[in-house]
Amino acid sequence: MKYITLLAAMALTVGATAQITDGSFEAGIGAGTWNEASANFGTPLCTAAACGTGGGGAVPRTGEVFAWFGGLGDASEIASVDQDANITTGTTANLLVYVKIPATGDGSAGNYLKAFIDGTEVAMVTALDSSAYTNYTLWTVPINAYANGAVHNVKLEAKENGGTPFNILADDISLEVDGVVIAGLFENDALSGVQVYPNPANSTITLAFNAMKGQAAISITDVSGKVVAMQQFTEVNRRTIDFNSGTLQNGLYMVTVEQAGKRFTQRVLVQH
Repeated sequence: MKYITLLAAMALTVGATAQITDGSFEAGIGAGTWNEASANFGTPLCTAAACGTGGGGAVPRTGEVFAWFGGLGDASEIASVDQDANITTGTTANLLVYVKIPATGDGSAGNYLKAFIDGTEVAMVTALDSSAYTNYTLWTVPINAYANGAVHNVKLEAKENGGTPFNILADDISLEVDGVVIAGLFENDALSGVQVYPNPANSTITLAFNAMKGQAAISITDVSGKVVAMQQFTEVNRRTIDFNSGTLQNGLYMVTVEQAGKRFTQRVLVQH
């Protein structure tokens, strides 16, 4: 399985904002954007077709692929995903992960998901926290000490305690430095102050606005220039906006945001 080496990651992210590659896992299982490991399954990355849904609760937050840790009910199951990512210089930095716990196992702290930076544990969620994660909820992990413009290894690792299966899901991972999030895209480019995901998209294209403030006009066009969606907003700061792409034909589309006299464009592939 391909490993994103330190050198390769640096080549991708020089001069970039804090960057997680393929934070929504939509490049697919075994794509090499993440290093994948599981003691019993080979990888924690799943789709409904590959893994089922665990009775309906084990589903992605966006797109089709997500990380499903646990699911066996055996203490031998430990799994992880990791990659090398650039974390730009700043005063504050956070690792952002959407987490869901649809099955609590034996309900103890022996069922956990841990976050690591360069092999150092920086935070943990356990079955004891399950009431806060019954649906996908943003888990914000402070990593201020690592906002130094260098490349760091970002890792999520989970373990079951045995007995009743423990299911903990992760999706839409990103990095935030000084309040600005630009991550989650398979391509290594992004709009200034807004995240567009997943890419490829299936039924929904989501825009998550971060540092950008004020009025904005959003349009989606196909390769011929035909406008397939358009909407204006009086305030976009910290908003998440969904566009229905389920009726669009497969192909390449341009998501354009016009704000304060500037235009930002991101390519998004729609693939059903």
